[in-house]
Amino acid sequence: MVLIVPFVMQLLVSVGLVGYLSYRSGQDAVQNLSERLMTEVVDRVNLYIQQNLQTALQVNKMNLEVVRSEELDLKNIAEIKRFLWKRIKQFETVNSVILGLPDGTFQVIHRIKLKGSQQYPDGTYIQYAYNDPKNTERLIVTWVDKQGNSGEEVFSIDKFPVQERPWYQAAVRDRTFGWTKAFQLGKLPVLGVSSYAPFFDRQGELQGIFAVNVDLTFLQDFLKSLNICTGCRIALIDQDGWMLASSVDEKPFILPQQKEYDAGGNYYGTFERLKPNQSSDDVIAFATNYWQTLTSEKKLQEQLQFGLNQEQYWLRILPLQSSSSEIPNPEWKIAIIVPQSEFMAEINANTRITIALCILALVIATTLGIITARWITQPILKLNQAAKSMSQGEWNQKTIVESDRRDEVGELAQSFNRMANELQVSFETLEQRVEERTVELTESNQQLEVAKQKAEVANQAKSTFIANMSHELRTPLNAILGFSQIMMRSQNLSKEDKENTTIINKSGNYLLTLINNILDLSKIEAGKMTLNGNTFDFYSFLNELEDLLHLTAENKGLTLIFDHQDDVPQYIYTDETKLRQVLINLINNGIKFTSEGGVSVTVVTQKESPSNLSLKNEDSPLNLSLENEDSPLNLSLENEESPLNPPLERGESRGKAFERGENKATIIFEVRDTGAGIAEEEMSKLFEAFAQTETGKNSQEGTGLGLPISRKFVNLMGGDITVKSQVGIGTTFRFHIEVEIVNETEIETKEIQRHVIALQPNQPRYKILIVDDRPTNRLLLIKLLQPLGFELKEATNGKEGVEIWEKWQPHLIWMDMRMPVMDGYEATQKIKGTTKGNATAVIALTASVLEEQKAIILSAGCDDFVRKPFREATIFETMKKHLGVEYIYQEEIPSQTSTELSSLTVEDLQIMPTEWLEKVYYAAKALDDDMMEELIEQIPAEQSLLAEKLTVLVNEFQFKTIRQLIESL
Repeated sequence: MVLIVPFVMQLLVSVGLVGYLSYRSGQDAVQNLSERLMTEVVDRVNLYIQQNLQTALQVNKMNLEVVRSEELDLKNIAEIKRFLWKRIKQFETVNSVILGLPDGTFQVIHRIKLKGSQQYPDGTYIQYAYNDPKNTERLIVTWVDKQGNSGEEVFSIDKFPVQERPWYQAAVRDRTFGWTKAFQLGKLPVLGVSSYAPFFDRQGELQGIFAVNVDLTFLQDFLKSLNICTGCRIALIDQDGWMLASSVDEKPFILPQQKEYDAGGNYYGTFERLKPNQSSDDVIAFATNYWQTLTSEKKLQEQLQFGLNQEQYWLRILPLQSSSSEIPNPEWKIAIIVPQSEFMAEINANTRITIALCILALVIATTLGIITARWITQPILKLNQAAKSMSQGEWNQKTIVESDRRDEVGELAQSFNRMANELQVSFETLEQRVEERTVELTESNQQLEVAKQKAEVANQAKSTFIANMSHELRTPLNAILGFSQIMMRSQNLSKEDKENTTIINKSGNYLLTLINNILDLSKIEAGKMTLNGNTFDFYSFLNELEDLLHLTAENKGLTLIFDHQDDVPQYIYTDETKLRQVLINLINNGIKFTSEGGVSVTVVTQKESPSNLSLKNEDSPLNLSLENEDSPLNLSLENEESPLNPPLERGESRGKAFERGENKATIIFEVRDTGAGIAEEEMSKLFEAFAQTETGKNSQEGTGLGLPISRKFVNLMGGDITVKSQVGIGTTFRFHIEVEIVNETEIETKEIQRHVIALQPNQPRYKILIVDDRPTNRLLLIKLLQPLGFELKEATNGKEGVEIWEKWQPHLIWMDMRMPVMDGYEATQKIKGTTKGNATAVIALTASVLEEQKAIILSAGCDDFVRKPFREATIFETMKKHLGVEYIYQEEIPSQTSTELSSLTVEDLQIMPTEWLEKVYYAAKALDDDMMEELIEQIPAEQSLLAEKLTVLVNEFQFKTIRQLIESL
């Protein structure tokens, strides 16, 4: 009993504690599960509503775009009717598309569902309604056939002024996009909601209002289709507390008595809206009344609880979230009710099973304890017997001793036990050590495997990041840069509009540069960056850089000097684009952080000493005493351990030169400035991504990516970059790359880009199909190609594109690769998988920047590959390459550039009043180009040269130059 009682008590306490904790854990799990379920359901409902409402917003945006582009004549009733009919045919989920004008003109295309006829077997009819020209308040309704032609009058309404329509009044009041409250559609027990979008002329006068009606029947069908649980309910409530839809089988109206219907089963009155507390479902009605009795503080709780008919329910009410900050969704609420029994029934059953199992385990454990205790005592008895026999000298026989002989046997048993314990401990310790070592080795192998998997996942994540960021960022830039190029070619723009368009294009290109920097860094870290070598004239390359950056240095009053030794090869093979980016980054940094003196760029070959380069101009302010042995600038760049020469990270490759030929050379570049310098403690983070020195932070310019990307590019080109600097004296960056020396005959000639204005005569009428899910991308290509006389069609996804191709047989297809329903890969494979598909050129349009993505796209069957954002010349040359199209080009007339103007000086600004200069300084410090343009307009006509110089600096974002000139006054 001494052994059994403690054993049984421990089991009893352990089993009871496990059972209790299991029950509490089950309750907590159910609570968490219900919260997650309700959150996921609300999110799903919210997403579904947003997706359906976004269609109406998209239709209005497309309609406004057509008006802004002046493609729709608002005075042509027939053209408007045709436009509205095409729009409603394009979007099946839209109930009505409406256009109302301030003069009372009112047109609407409406889709209704009736019993099918021979002409409309699916039961979908289109009605066209318009106001009587003689009486604008009289509405006439006619049928529309499948060709968009209206028939005879069906009926008319005498008093129907458009100015009294809710969507018209709301649009006039808000003067922007918005939603009306839910309303009854016609005479049917169906709710609808309108999205309105007013548009105005340049003077701000109302031109008209587009509206789109959405049938909310889809909400009821969707909520009923959600199979959450048996007793779960979902309800959608509008801002006035009326029922919009619910998961139970009832309409959001109080239906009239049967006797109020006519003989044909129709009711022509107005249906009364249904309140949630009037629902035929007792749970929804009770939950509504319970919600109304709560205080404001309790209503803020995420999850509420109430009881009905001996059943407990969880209640959660959340507002409909908006997918756009510019156009909020209607102020609706989503309510979800979940019965606790759906979850607790199984938990209670499991609890009962757990209790039964615990009792059974306790009985079995007690029985085993008794048996074990007896089993343990038997060896002790035998030990006593053996010990007594051994004490008597009977070593080889077993002696059975009576149980009452317990005097000396106890001591002998202790001796035996002590020896047995020591041996057992020794063996157990050895086994434990072997087992622990085995476990450690197993865990070590597992950790190595996990680390390997994490590295592979991280690499894949970076690749996914590059692909997604490329598409999501470069796609909208495609529209910005594309449409700005089109506008810059327009002959109808004013000078101011052309300047604004130029600024938009420059800003877009600057944004594209920033995005490319970030994506370049991501591609480098993911191991996706490769070199794209080409042959070029190195001397012309340096001259172009000097011309490009000369004005920037001159505007700051700095000297920019380029110097290269005579034996530097003129014609080389390397990655010209990456080398240009490295030099521009380093030189721009030197100019940015230098206020006096200048920047020098020295280029030598490997045989020249890289440690004591000096400029030829001894009198130049750039020729500081770098040879002074006591100067901290004269540090050996070959000292890998110097804090001013941060080494490459361990394991990082220094790159590999091109394996193109044997005639190789090493070129060394040195960029030296007389700027602010870099503190020694900041050297360690100089080449870290997104890290900036104190001088860089004070300038409030840059992203901290230039130097990290430059160093990675130099590593790829087979070299490395080093730096030495002293605060207040200057900084010197030096790097070297490996190149191949080539002959002049191998230089690639660059074709001059010219504007295409028309097609050469006597050519086929080429049919072009544009397949893209984004309307702006399709519209951009249409505006580029349509003026030239191409026959165009468009599709919103791959499936629609394949269907149009089969019927229309276009000569060329511009194919976007990422689309819903069917992407460009599958669509291209379907087209190219047929014999006639080989006659159609398929050109991929994608925002991806990954080189391997190009190989995947071409392997899918595409004939060529164009990246977004693209230039118009790329589009035309690609079509010429695959179709043989011949163009007529516009003769380019060189315009006056900023380099032809003399630089802005302090003397130019001194002629202006002090108050005006203070405003200009404030605008330059705030980077406010709008305010700067207003101040430039205040310059007198006789000082037009000053206005022109300031305009050039503003357009090139040289606000810092303006600020520094005013500070020196």
